[in-house]
Amino acid sequence: MSPRSRSATRHSNAWTRTTAAAAVVGAGALAAALVAAPAAAGSSPRPAGVVDPGLPTTGSALQKVVISGTSGALSAVRAAVARVGGTAHWPLAIVDGVSATVPADRLAQLSQLPGVRAVTADRTGRLSGSSWDSSVSDSAYVWSSQAGQVLRAGTRGAGVAVAVLDTGVSAVNDMSGRVLAGPDLSGEDKNTVDSYGHGTVMAGIIAGSGADAGTNPRTGIAPAATIISVKVAGASGAADVSTVLAGLSWVGAFADEYDIKVLNLSWGVPSTQSPTVDPLNYAVQRLWAQGVTVVVAAGNSGSGSGTIMKPADDPLVITVGAYDDRGDVAPENDSVPTWSSRGPTAEGLAKPDLVAPGRTLVATRSPGSTVVLENVKALVGSSYIKGSGTSQAAAVTSGAAALLLANNPSLTPDQVKAALIGSALPMPGVARSAQGAGRIQVASALARDVSGVPSAVPVAMGTGSLQASRAGSPLVVVRCNGSLAVLQGERTAWCSNWSSSAWASSAWTSSAWTSSAWTSSAWTSSAWTSSAWTSALYEDAEETFLDAFYGDRPPYWKTVKGENSDPTPKVSNKLDDLFAGASGTPVSDAG
Repeated sequence: MSPRSRSATRHSNAWTRTTAAAAVVGAGALAAALVAAPAAAGSSPRPAGVVDPGLPTTGSALQKVVISGTSGALSAVRAAVARVGGTAHWPLAIVDGVSATVPADRLAQLSQLPGVRAVTADRTGRLSGSSWDSSVSDSAYVWSSQAGQVLRAGTRGAGVAVAVLDTGVSAVNDMSGRVLAGPDLSGEDKNTVDSYGHGTVMAGIIAGSGADAGTNPRTGIAPAATIISVKVAGASGAADVSTVLAGLSWVGAFADEYDIKVLNLSWGVPSTQSPTVDPLNYAVQRLWAQGVTVVVAAGNSGSGSGTIMKPADDPLVITVGAYDDRGDVAPENDSVPTWSSRGPTAEGLAKPDLVAPGRTLVATRSPGSTVVLENVKALVGSSYIKGSGTSQAAAVTSGAAALLLANNPSLTPDQVKAALIGSALPMPGVARSAQGAGRIQVASALARDVSGVPSAVPVAMGTGSLQASRAGSPLVVVRCNGSLAVLQGERTAWCSNWSSSAWASSAWTSSAWTSSAWTSSAWTSSAWTSSAWTSALYEDAEETFLDAFYGDRPPYWKTVKGENSDPTPKVSNKLDDLFAGASGTPVSDAG
């Protein structure tokens, strides 16, 4: 089967799962949006008791059907389906009926039972304006987030620079000519090589062009955006708080020079130090005030309450949790994985702000990196890899912010945040602490009027403790004065004393950077080399760079490293309330 044929088959299957979701938007919207309908245009309504002549009526093979009922007969239709040994799936109040699977040789009998008006095939169709166009992008998360509609309209993120503070970004075809290598603060002195492999995945989700995937490109969300790589970790994926602060300082110092509009930070620590004094919170708030939209992963420490990582606990930044889009555009089967961190924060703040696709996303990989070598089964073709986590969800959101800013460069960080949160699509029956405002919807955010949204006032002072900011994060071992030592207390990763007051009052300018201890040369001295890291201390530690796991989607009854078991989601009984006239016993799962 050709790639395009496989794509068409997947989209056909997605439509059958989308039927009920379309009904949620209401009878008027569904009627306006449906392009391929069961009955031919201009035909008269089917008389009662009719079976679609296109359906087989012999044999026991199950048929996917839509059963229309007489006015107010939804309960009778359900009972009729059960009587002939069929399975009712979704209530379709617009036709007073349900979608169902029924044996072929029972269809005629079903059509004659009380309340049944007609039995028609559940035909393949598409929703106008939201169909999956593989020539634009063949990445499921691009379409489930509505970014595909924006790309198809011509906005692709050109002119927007996104800083990726991570493990570096390797030179790959999908981002050729659009990656600027910033500083290497990892000690490796290889600012164009991602030896761990996490940063290249994030950059691909944000801005990959899909060049290596051929005619059905596996693009990122904003495939024309520019990536600014700020490397803060090497092959171990380990980064101390002080290293991240140095990277944030660099972004602030060079934001104007490189026109950095968005920062993606898929990293965090479990600190509960108050955001008003914590240096990480101070740093992200300072960038926010400079006009940089800061997007931070919520963490993979769910599903208990209060598991949001720092600096995702900051009131200003966009905090992103993950949801599983099941690789399609059907909203009714979405769920929040058990590993996605939940709110509230230690200060009682409602987080995350929203959720984005974060389970089994395919994106660019860094050849020969730690992630690639340790996750061979996760590789896709010669250039891509599957990965899951709130890291991925944050990258989706950073790409979305880039699209909004490409469309309207004058947007402030607060306006970008308001547009994304205000247009999010909630999941029925899922707690606010797990999903925030709901699923990201990029096209809707683009159309949202946020002209009156005021700018938030930063409140962080940055006078807190560096060690308190680290909290229970993994220990970092560095070489100071010729000896290995655990990094702790008010000491930085380059073996100098930390002064919170000096940090909070320092100037973030390019000249201040080049004249300070935070120069690239300082990070490659004998006091700071990649060999100084003790990688064993980082085994199974989420707080290096956040990821739940790399690899194929496991069955829902299995547990994989980094991901708790996630049972098949059940359709909430509350869904029935969305359908006018729905009553009685809830229908069974769509399966």
